[in-house]
Amino acid sequence: MTYPPPGSGYPGPQPPFQPPPAPPGPPGYGGSPYRNESTNGLAVAAFITGLLGCLGVLGIILGAIALSQIGRNGGRGRGLAIGGIVLSSLWLVSAVVIGIAAAASDSSSDGGALPRPTQSRTQTVDAQKMKVGDCINDAATASNPAGAEPVEVESVKIVPCTGPHDGEVAAVFRLTGSIMPPESELQRRASDGCKIRTRARIDRDPAGSRLGNSYYYPTDESWRQGDRTVTCVIVAASEGVKLTRPVRP
Repeated sequence: MTYPPPGSGYPGPQPPFQPPPAPPGPPGYGGSPYRNESTNGLAVAAFITGLLGCLGVLGIILGAIALSQIGRNGGRGRGLAIGGIVLSSLWLVSAVVIGIAAAASDSSSDGGALPRPTQSRTQTVDAQKMKVGDCINDAATASNPAGAEPVEVESVKIVPCTGPHDGEVAAVFRLTGSIMPPESELQRRASDGCKIRTRARIDRDPAGSRLGNSYYYPTDESWRQGDRTVTCVIVAASEGVKLTRPVRP
């Protein structure tokens, strides 16, 4: 008996059956992180508030909150938020400056920085209508010696401050009360009030040592008509001497 040579005869064991590989599926899609592209509503509100300027600090608050939200969550509107903050800040600064200017203007009626008179020629006005900055000539009081009884004055002459004049109106204020006090008390109130309101200005003037103050106050009749006005006038301290220039503000 012969054996078949190697490689001939019955085949040897076969490997187990393997199914063909599955066909490749459709290509997938790559993922990307979510980006917030919407405009922040508070940023828009801050910008509009800043443009209007009527709500003051609200625009600054809205802008700050919007910047915080944009930094945390993303989104648009950073420029709007910053613009709202800047505009609101400008409105606030403007309001402060205007308020300071208004306060300074109000103080001028009580002996502060005084406006210069605008008249360029002589005119006669009611004594109750004198204004701060008016330079006056008053023949009645100028001829009344010191220590004499006060005289009633109905009108004065407003003259240029660059020429000779009896005095310059430095302050105007009102007395209080419905019942007219005695003459001596009325004079005391007027004198004390005018000294307080004119002292600083007299001290600032180079000729301050040669200046004094006088005043006009209500008469019995004008008091009954509602007049409570005291007009303070800076005059020369020496009797009969006239001023020749404006008193330093």
